[in-house]
Amino acid sequence: MITLFASIFVFSLVILVHEYGHYKAAKSVGIKVDEFAIGMGPLIYKKEKNDTIYSIRALPIGGFVKMEGEEEDVNSNTSYSSKTVWQRFKVIAAGPVMNFALAIVIYIIISAVYGVPGSTIGVIDPNSELYIAGVRANDKVISVNDNKVYIRDDVVSEITVDEKPYKITVKRDNEILSFNVNQYYRYVIGIYPNDTNNITTSIIKPSDDKLPAYKAGIREGDKVVKINDTDIVNYSQISEVINQLKGDTFEMTVERNGQLLTFNLTPQKELDIGFNTKVEKSIVTAVVSSIYKTGYYIKLMFEFIGMLFTGKVGSEAVGGPVMVISMIGEQAKLGLYPLLNLLAFISVNLGFMNLLPIPALDGSKLVFLIIEKVRGKKIPIEKEGFVHFVGFVLLISLMIFITYKDIVRLF
Repeated sequence: MITLFASIFVFSLVILVHEYGHYKAAKSVGIKVDEFAIGMGPLIYKKEKNDTIYSIRALPIGGFVKMEGEEEDVNSNTSYSSKTVWQRFKVIAAGPVMNFALAIVIYIIISAVYGVPGSTIGVIDPNSELYIAGVRANDKVISVNDNKVYIRDDVVSEITVDEKPYKITVKRDNEILSFNVNQYYRYVIGIYPNDTNNITTSIIKPSDDKLPAYKAGIREGDKVVKINDTDIVNYSQISEVINQLKGDTFEMTVERNGQLLTFNLTPQKELDIGFNTKVEKSIVTAVVSSIYKTGYYIKLMFEFIGMLFTGKVGSEAVGGPVMVISMIGEQAKLGLYPLLNLLAFISVNLGFMNLLPIPALDGSKLVFLIIEKVRGKKIPIEKEGFVHFVGFVLLISLMIFITYKDIVRLF
């Protein structure tokens, strides 16, 4: 039940904000809005006010703003078709822009309530290259490679953008210090402690089915008793021994249901920054981190689209409504914080996807408006409508295919 209510809340909010962007922009340039609908399918509620029908429909999987003259030529100064290219561009772009704005607002709320990791060093690994270079806990990172940083996310981004030595500048007791630091790597097998009553033992869980531990056969609840010839009594010992091996293959002996099982594991080399930063609560960090996160996720989506076209990721990496609903349910069970994070991400995703130049989406309509501006005259509305109709049919077909794959994946 929590999945149902959380899904309706998330989908309804991101769609409401998106359509409200179109609606408000249309009103601002004098376009008559015939209907403002949230949801698709059968009508379950409507109210008419100022010549606009406000409706809620049965399926919370979409929404629409029906504007006068959007799909047909209407000889009226309140019709969509009578407005300038710039006014129509503003109306179409407003939906995705509102989704990005919603994400920023949600991230600001999260940051204000829960705080955000800032740029002041908290815990630092004494084995890390950063510590060896001279950086210490309580140092405030000002810049990396002379690029200003404000929160942990952009500190990490600057450090890891190239796998090569970097320059880090910190403030310590009103003194500005700079250090040249080599990249720090650790060796992982993909496990984390299965803690009981806040006591860290050598009982473990695999963290990722794509990492060496799970692939080798390690499972949740296994108790590590030995790595090669070293007896293991707690989790921190596991990490120390694995890092000392520097990527060499080793034998891990675990106890499972009273039996001893031995697995051969080869650690995976992974870039690690070697520190955490302190959580901060301030207007500056809240706003900066919110804008950064929104921009970061947009950048990731561009990269993902590129990987799809180059074949670096396959169709299995694409999810549809079923997978999103499943994710919403999982995050809702974890609490408000994870659910709000996912809500913001979905809002960014909806805004980004709608800006893609795919027929039937906002991005395609913007492309038609740009073409109209360049050629100096309108494209016949029936021709544009046909292109959007074909695009809509293809999108629905793709959605059915992705939904089928989601269902297969679940079972």
